Amino acid sequence: MACIEKIYSVSALVGNGSCNANCDFCAGKYLRPEAKENKLYDKNLEAAIKLSARYGGWSLSLTSSGEVTCDSDALIRALKVYQKCANQGAYFPNVNLFTNGILLGDKEFCNKYLDIWRELGLNNIAISIHNVDEKEQAKVYGLKNYPKLETIVSNIEKHSLGVRGTLLLRKGGVDNYKKYEKSVKILIGKGINNITSWPVGNPDNTRNKYTPSRLSLFGIRSWLHLNAKKCHGHAWGGGVFDYKGNILRYTDYVTKHNPKKDFVRQLVVFQDGTVAYSWIREGALCIR
Repeated sequence: MACIEKIYSVSALVGNGSCNANCDFCAGKYLRPEAKENKLYDKNLEAAIKLSARYGGWSLSLTSSGEVTCDSDALIRALKVYQKCANQGAYFPNVNLFTNGILLGDKEFCNKYLDIWRELGLNNIAISIHNVDEKEQAKVYGLKNYPKLETIVSNIEKHSLGVRGTLLLRKGGVDNYKKYEKSVKILIGKGINNITSWPVGNPDNTRNKYTPSRLSLFGIRSWLHLNAKKCHGHAWGGGVFDYKGNILRYTDYVTKHNPKKDFVRQLVVFQDGTVAYSWIREGALCIR
């Protein structure tokens, strides 16, 4: 077994698991029974942030087993834990909120919460995008309508927060290099010039019926290498690319912890208070 030399980031599941969408495939649903008040959660979140920072961590990601913006009070509590850590020296240059973006199309909601979140340390909001066409995006989320992406971008940027796009690679949606290229260009035109992509799959890192074919994913990676300049690679696979001055990132959905490696991609703080070295908890427990 190797000694850990780097813990790159922390991912924290936040809130009560409620959701304002009805997706046909939900990666977080299996975790919702854990989404309840837990006395250990705040303490273990603080410990995970400080441990990652001690080992060179640079990113905190806030997500949920449902939709994180549906429980804004829990999000504020989590950010207050981070603010406490940052004030004590455990600071991350990237504090990201991962969301379906539905509520961020509402100007009043944004006016009520975004400044509070920013003041507590949030600096980026990543919108999950299954399809760049809002009508198709609405279908994936089980909605009648989905807000215009330009409206979401405008509402976020008015509160001095960065906007990122999580362009999900999904069979029937963005599932080959031609659709990927077209989607990237449309998103850049809509004001989203920092785009991360990964193929959807099961929480245990296995493929399912929504995962694009291996050949299609190879085509997307090949397109990136042929059309963009690689800035750096990730130790766990994938990397970051410069595409005409825009940031494109390709990565894996999840990375199983390998005790033979000297790095941890992320500490994951689950809603039951468990902290693991991976989304796949078996053999990866850190704090419980």
